[in-house]
Amino acid sequence: MANKQVHQKVVNCLMRDIFANKLQAGEKLPPERELSKAMDVDRTSLRVALKQLESMNLLDIRPGDGIYVKDFLKHAGIDFLRLLFSQDDAASAELISDKYVIDEVWEWWAAIFPEMVKLAARRLSSRDLKAMGELFDREMEAINDRQLLVELEIAEQDLIAQVANNMIMLLISNSSRPMRRKIVEIFINSIEKEALIEFISTKKNLMREYLLDPKADYDSAAEHYRGIINSHRQMVRRALS
Repeated sequence: MANKQVHQKVVNCLMRDIFANKLQAGEKLPPERELSKAMDVDRTSLRVALKQLESMNLLDIRPGDGIYVKDFLKHAGIDFLRLLFSQDDAASAELISDKYVIDEVWEWWAAIFPEMVKLAARRLSSRDLKAMGELFDREMEAINDRQLLVELEIAEQDLIAQVANNMIMLLISNSSRPMRRKIVEIFINSIEKEALIEFISTKKNLMREYLLDPKADYDSAAEHYRGIINSHRQMVRRALS
């Protein structure tokens, strides 16, 4: 049986090289014997890794011909990024900390999350509002604990996705959690305490203004929150520059 740790090491290494274009779309990989020797892994573990990458639409394994790299932008899914952002080794940390990658994640989040907020606003129960309010209160209490603030922000985002109660949104939320955590960490750790307090207060006011009013304009709520996210994106851009 293939060693899971070894096979995952191969998956991680090849994913990074594909993402960084060290292995380009259409490129043919060396034969298995050469590849296993170059990567210092047994062939069984290598084959397991290659099959996993094929299932992620990153490789095209052609029996009798060879193994070809696929264009991940045309074929791969969000789980490709989820796995990249979930890795905790130095090589992956450097790759996913690239300011252009981070900025694209922010751009995507600014597009999708306000729509989750809009849908959730129509379905919020009193219990949901109470849970959200408690998370905001905990943030204020933990204002000096940056790591806890990251976890609380992620918990708020997850709660919005759960309340929206749309299967596709929930699955995207689950898959994007490592990416979301990364951008939230950068944001939380790049602004002053006063700005954090203002951020939490803005969220509370938004809930009070839109989510507690049954006649509220939910489109306006979504655009308001999109503006907040885009302002955070600019803060992160400055921090990364």
